[in-house]
Amino acid sequence: MITTVTLNAALDKVYILPNFELDQVHRPEHAITVPGGKGINAARVLRLLGAPVGATGIVAGHTGRQVLDGLRSEGIAADFVEAAHGETRLAITVLGSSPSTQTELIEAGPPVTRDELAALRRKVMTLARSSAWVVFSGSLPQGCPAGLYAELIALAKAQGARTALDASGEALAQGLQGGPDLVKPNAEEAARYAGVPTLTPDTAKMAAAQLVKAGAKLAVISLGADGAVAASADTLFRVEVPAVSIVSPLGSGDAMVAGMVAAALKHPNDIQAILRQGAACGTSAALQPMAGVLSTEDVTKLEQQISVHQE
Repeated sequence: MITTVTLNAALDKVYILPNFELDQVHRPEHAITVPGGKGINAARVLRLLGAPVGATGIVAGHTGRQVLDGLRSEGIAADFVEAAHGETRLAITVLGSSPSTQTELIEAGPPVTRDELAALRRKVMTLARSSAWVVFSGSLPQGCPAGLYAELIALAKAQGARTALDASGEALAQGLQGGPDLVKPNAEEAARYAGVPTLTPDTAKMAAAQLVKAGAKLAVISLGADGAVAASADTLFRVEVPAVSIVSPLGSGDAMVAGMVAAALKHPNDIQAILRQGAACGTSAALQPMAGVLSTEDVTKLEQQISVHQE
């Protein structure tokens, strides 16, 4: 089993409006509404890849119940802590004629109490006992300490699970203290962590090495069309991806994490195979308007076109 943890789950709504303009009335003919949040997106991809997966985290209110119902209808086991107050956030995305006209409206999510955090810790410990991997993804809700990911990673590792972290800001910086087996920020998140304005492939190598020094066993930084760089304790890797016509970058990083974890189940010591499948999944997801969706046929084809080499 792979368990994904989404502390700040969402109900995603995606509108595709090629002629979107501000200060206008738009009546979209089609809208996509699905459970969302980074860990939930990863769970959806893992299921498409054929991996046994379950999802946990925190939900609240009517919107939270919609998230749980949606997960179950997709065949993803959902075992969440239900917060007593507030509502699970809505995440609304409007896709224009190209990814450059992507507009997002993302709510804050519900506050979390001390008792709910205690219930979450117990749930993560229980699920980790039957999990090969536990994937921690996304932002922290109101009321969560910045070091929560480090604590949860340590709890999961104590139950024998390997762990992955996909977060940003303080949640990433402090989460590294838990010693995750895999960490995957994007270029913007890694630049913020490394204290540089932007990342080039060269400065990304430096940032990846810093992430490993801070506690990660394998650090992978996704660079969009420029592929990715990765670092382990003694090796740097460069990942090059083919040019594709992107529909939406929504959830590409989540798909990449899912692909790497799924590959690690089959090839735990083959970092190049892990990186290749992760990059293929992230690229395939960018060809879809909805986060957490990909074509397994595309993934197979893309894996043959992706180059991974040591540096």
